[in-house]
Amino acid sequence: MAIITLTRQPGSMGDEIGMLVARRLGYVYYDKKEIEKRIIAKGLPREEFVKFDERKPSILDRFTKNRDRYLNYLSSVILEIAKEGNCVIMGRGAFIFLRDVPNHITLRFVSTMKNRLEHIKEVTGITNDKVGEKFIADSDKRQRAFYKSCFKYDLNDLSLIYAAINTALCPPDMLADMIVAGITSNVTPKIDADGRKRVEELILAQEMTNKLIFENGLHIDELWVMVHDKRITLHGLTSFHATVERAVTILESEYSGYEVQSEIHCVQDTRFSKA
Repeated sequence: MAIITLTRQPGSMGDEIGMLVARRLGYVYYDKKEIEKRIIAKGLPREEFVKFDERKPSILDRFTKNRDRYLNYLSSVILEIAKEGNCVIMGRGAFIFLRDVPNHITLRFVSTMKNRLEHIKEVTGITNDKVGEKFIADSDKRQRAFYKSCFKYDLNDLSLIYAAINTALCPPDMLADMIVAGITSNVTPKIDADGRKRVEELILAQEMTNKLIFENGLHIDELWVMVHDKRITLHGLTSFHATVERAVTILESEYSGYEVQSEIHCVQDTRFSKA
């Protein structure tokens, strides 16, 4: 089993190659439509989904809990898909959620402007080059804004990407064959087992996040729960030490056998500062 996540420049044929890879491996391909369907089925209104999905949210939305709710639903769906395994996921920041999963492979597809423009005109019916170039520029801008706003991630940063592939230099069928060969020969049973374990830990961490933020209403900004083996580590920002203490108490009481450690940074709480 492998989990494959992909990102692509619009017009780089990343979607087509992703579907080829999924078909040849016998995997399930998840694009925007399937992920949207799962998120809405979980309870997020569609109008909230479209505000954030691979686009720059408004200034108001960036400073409300709506973005956190969207990311919570998105994370839950991505992790559920990863648990099912044998999947190819296109976009939506999936590679960031799964970045330390051993059987996860992530690739980025890029291409020349000439090739991108030709493909965009072919699939959209656009006939004017200027219109096509604007379509590409707007799509690139929305994509970059989404990753920056939701993940503080620069798409030009390839530090989390296994490989960036220029699709202008090789036919889609050949690229799909190369990707399939690399996956089938390198994802061993040991890597598969380690990956399954890590996904389970990520799902548990997501459950803990939901419990603290949504069930108990704790005000912790940018909360990030890490679970490794039997240790839970909390990261984030809050105004009160009492909030940190409450978070630790909740997790210790509901997840016996786990050691809970807080790395949450407290700001604007001067009760314990020296005059």
